[in-house]
Amino acid sequence: MIRSLFLALIVVVLHDHVCFGQDKPEAAKPKEVVTYKDHVSPILRKHCANCHNPDKATSDLNVMTYQTLMAGGSGGESVVAGSPDQSLLYKAVAHLEEPFMPPKSPKIPEADLAVIKKWIELGAPETSVSAAKNATRKVDLDLAAVSTDKPEGPPPMPEKLPELSLPHTLRSHPVTALAASPWAPLLAVAGHERILLYNTDDLKLIGVLPFPERIPHVLKFSRNGKLLLAAGGHGANTGKAVLFDVTSGKRVTEIGDETDSVLAADISPNQKWVALGGPGKIVKIYSVETGELKHKIKKHTDWITSIEFSPNGEMLASGDRNGGVYVWDPETGSILFTLGDHKDMITDLSWRADSQMLATASEDGRVILWYAEDGFPTRTLNATAGGTPVRAPSTRGKPAGVLAVAYARNGLLATLGRDNSVRIWKPDGNQQTKLEGFTDTPWRVVFSHDGERVIAGDFTGELYVWNVKDKTLVGKLTTNP
Repeated sequence: MIRSLFLALIVVVLHDHVCFGQDKPEAAKPKEVVTYKDHVSPILRKHCANCHNPDKATSDLNVMTYQTLMAGGSGGESVVAGSPDQSLLYKAVAHLEEPFMPPKSPKIPEADLAVIKKWIELGAPETSVSAAKNATRKVDLDLAAVSTDKPEGPPPMPEKLPELSLPHTLRSHPVTALAASPWAPLLAVAGHERILLYNTDDLKLIGVLPFPERIPHVLKFSRNGKLLLAAGGHGANTGKAVLFDVTSGKRVTEIGDETDSVLAADISPNQKWVALGGPGKIVKIYSVETGELKHKIKKHTDWITSIEFSPNGEMLASGDRNGGVYVWDPETGSILFTLGDHKDMITDLSWRADSQMLATASEDGRVILWYAEDGFPTRTLNATAGGTPVRAPSTRGKPAGVLAVAYARNGLLATLGRDNSVRIWKPDGNQQTKLEGFTDTPWRVVFSHDGERVIAGDFTGELYVWNVKDKTLVGKLTTNP
């Protein structure tokens, strides 16, 4: 036995010597790599940092980090990956287009210009191991027809998900995000560095998708149910959004390159745009096809906590930690309405299926229903304990906050509050049902695809599934099966 292993080892060593001792063919040689971190940053810090730093940021451009450089400034994107001739940074430092940079000075050395140009041509990667940002990338994703009707054919369900080997966690992950497919009995639940997929009919686990970006704070299905958007990240470090193909579980594309976790996100009904928001207080709208940042909207005065496109795709609503709510035109990035009645943090947003009504939930204990035609409130729901103060220490005598709100396709509305209850409201705004039984603070609530079940998850990682009609608890799920 030992002799056989020894001979096998000799064979392996000889094979490696033969294979790797030879010169590599041209195709196998490592590709030329020019990165922001190793090559471009030292040049920009030497020639540009005096005017374009976090404290000064002339023209709103900060070149001191990769993320701020790629975000651009008041003049637009500074770098168009793959195209130096379209990049404001290169045209300015090469004195190809005014304003010339550095101002009132000769061009920077030709060797430095060559480095910047080559970096942009190679896709403007941040580091040697990061994927190049290629401006010519094309995501094979057809624009979807915008409709509230059920798409033709069977609704998308996971068929053959990739095999995973993820470590089992000691504790269940809080339900930081929750989403239900609009057409299939499919539920997506946030876990630690993963997304769990459950069948809402039999409550069985279908599979798991990896999310190495750390914590998923947002889960949203596309309006046709073919894609799953997951967004989140690592606080004060990184953040992005990922699109998964529901059937195969494969990653379709990644959107954004944030320096903090993404707290709010959605994909437009036509699958053309992805909108992101978070601690940066900026609404960013990206092209799904190219990954380019199309609109950067500065209006919020605090962290953006919720974002959602209207079902017809004509509006985008966003809410923040200061109680501000705005409605935008996603095509132009212009503001349509300012909705300013809430007195505390916006925790969630939900559009009615006909795009005529927007529900906003807040820590002030209220859900406000806004009419989309004119931006005026039509009804206010005291959605926790009748709006009366509670004695929980965390509330300090304030009304118990509303933590989530969700419309069903049939017009029913579900709210979830710090009084540890789920309330279901009729389309006319009258309360229909109150569901209780949580052992800890509930965080997220959704309706199943057919509106017959309501699912809510709490801080302990437990999910409760009720029948809407008879208020019976059908079963429980977990983020750590």
